[in-house]
Amino acid sequence: METNEEKGISLLFGNLLTSNKATRTDLSQWVIQEIREGQIDATEAFIYANKASEYFDTIVTNLRPIIASKQIQKGGLKLYDAEIVEKKNPDKYDFTVCEDAQWNEFNALLNDVKAKMKTRETFLKTLTEPMATMDGEIINPPAITYGAMNIAITLK
Repeated sequence: METNEEKGISLLFGNLLTSNKATRTDLSQWVIQEIREGQIDATEAFIYANKASEYFDTIVTNLRPIIASKQIQKGGLKLYDAEIVEKKNPDKYDFTVCEDAQWNEFNALLNDVKAKMKTRETFLKTLTEPMATMDGEIINPPAITYGAMNIAITLK
């Protein structure tokens, strides 16, 4: 990877098409090591990697239906240390069209319980110390589990 004010960050991938997983892993570890040693700016590398990911994800998303429309031979296609096989997505069912009274009743109950739980959870979040109900039941505040700090990126 090289840094240049005119070019910015540039990854020297070599030939990705003929690379294997070990080579790609080694390359990524080399980039991380360069970042840790201060040879590459971490923020610039993060933005670059996200933009590259978006770029390649868009290509993959648009190529997938084109490849899927071609007949893949039984057993798949093996090429460049890659294997492409046909894979059927799981079937999805829409039970709302069944007009089954029992299912509709269960669904209504489930939605009602979900709404009641959400309302109760909103109340429980306000508790900062244990509280006694009129029946003498002690309700404790919920445990707060803090997630690790992370970052988000928005590409424009």
